[in-house]
Amino acid sequence: MGVMEASAVAKFNLLEEPWIPVLRGGQVEEVGLKQALLEAPEIARIETPSPLEEAALYRLLLAILHRALGGPSRVEETVEWWEAGRFPEEPLGQYLNTYRERFYLFHDKAPFFQVADLPAEDPLPWSKLLPELASGNNPTLFDHTTEDNLPKASYTRAARALLVHQTFTPGGLLKRHGVTSAKGAPLAGAAAFLPTGESLFETLLFNLVPYQKEGDAPLWELPPLRLKDLEGYKTKWPLSGTTRVYTWPSRGVRLLDEGDGVRFMAYGPGVEPMESAFRDPMVAYRQDAKGNLLPLRLSMEKAFWRDFGAMLPQAGGAAPATVETADSLLLQLDGHGSSPRLRVLGQVADQAKILDIRREVYPLPPGIFSQKAKPEKAELNLGQALERAEEVGQGLKRLALLLAGEVLGGGDRGELSTFAASLPLERLYWHALDGSFPAFLERLGQEGDRAWWEEALKRAALEAWAATRISLGTAARHLKALAKGEAGLLALLTPKEEVKR
Repeated sequence: MGVMEASAVAKFNLLEEPWIPVLRGGQVEEVGLKQALLEAPEIARIETPSPLEEAALYRLLLAILHRALGGPSRVEETVEWWEAGRFPEEPLGQYLNTYRERFYLFHDKAPFFQVADLPAEDPLPWSKLLPELASGNNPTLFDHTTEDNLPKASYTRAARALLVHQTFTPGGLLKRHGVTSAKGAPLAGAAAFLPTGESLFETLLFNLVPYQKEGDAPLWELPPLRLKDLEGYKTKWPLSGTTRVYTWPSRGVRLLDEGDGVRFMAYGPGVEPMESAFRDPMVAYRQDAKGNLLPLRLSMEKAFWRDFGAMLPQAGGAAPATVETADSLLLQLDGHGSSPRLRVLGQVADQAKILDIRREVYPLPPGIFSQKAKPEKAELNLGQALERAEEVGQGLKRLALLLAGEVLGGGDRGELSTFAASLPLERLYWHALDGSFPAFLERLGQEGDRAWWEEALKRAALEAWAATRISLGTAARHLKALAKGEAGLLALLTPKEEVKR
């Protein structure tokens, strides 16, 4: 199923044409899918300024590996590939040859990740595929093109944009082909967790979660979708299966080739996702008040590390399977593998409106998201560290309100809150910790980790307080407010009880 005869109208095969930006030998170059996989040990990483593009490209490469290699069914299988130093070339080559016809960006029957018979009437600009470009009512995040001066997209850029859209497009009004409102893509409202190694090969192995082929298939192994399958959301699939979710057709798209690039596209609904208990391997989950597991999202108000505690087992959450897989692999390698970094990739969305696109990078010490016993010398675990940081942060928030009350001589809650929020106290505290937290992760599990973190919290709070003193003023009421605040600050930075071990 999915194997097709060669087409007379086929152009730009993604297996062979260079379109994936990678870093190799200190230089950025573009490679095709086949080259990226077979030469993964010589490639450092996917290199793109777009966090969304990075996540979408890795998911595509991982989907191919899972299907071509039929696994891994267990971590020992991944260890064999690691020790071999490259992926098995024969099964990978055979698989790519079998489905080669399904990887053409332009094809009369089955264009990659598209719908061949989608009508070209009322086309949309290709820029709708990327949230950072202006299109319709979408805000312009990092670009100042408009639909009136929209340049053509090269085939390489159009291919990457198509992949990003199918992976991250938010839900919202559609009003096309019988669908009024369309559902969001698998990562529309979730952060993606990607452990990375010293090469593309290591990174892919860190993220190859335990896999069962039964009941799962990527888009190119299925019959090509047609307009009749998508009208009125006629086709519904359970949102389950690793490669199905990694290659989910969130929208019907057909790129309109102008011979040397793409300016417009046909557009419509995709496959309607049905609820499933399946957990996306790249996503972390938190438990809500009703006991339901919900994806962890990026936020405009704070760096993502502050939400790490929500995914810990003791909080009822669930760490991403990719992180657990990296942990298991490193354990099996018994110190012979490099310590991975953790990349958190995604967008901040308000319904259909994209507010920000982010990439945050952290050290990834083994076992920090698990309930494993702490090393003998460890004095602190991640959950305790995050709780203490929030405790101090909430205390500073109360101090800001105290200052507001003293300066304003009372007032309604809204007025006091507005004044307190204008002070740099809480904002600068968290900003300082954004810089300290990665260094703390490097120390977590070592002797003295608790004392180091307490000192980092104290330093951040005192620096924020010093800036607040300067901003507040020197009138009598200001000095009185500061005197009261300093007493509260001293109490806050002297823990009433030792952090629980």
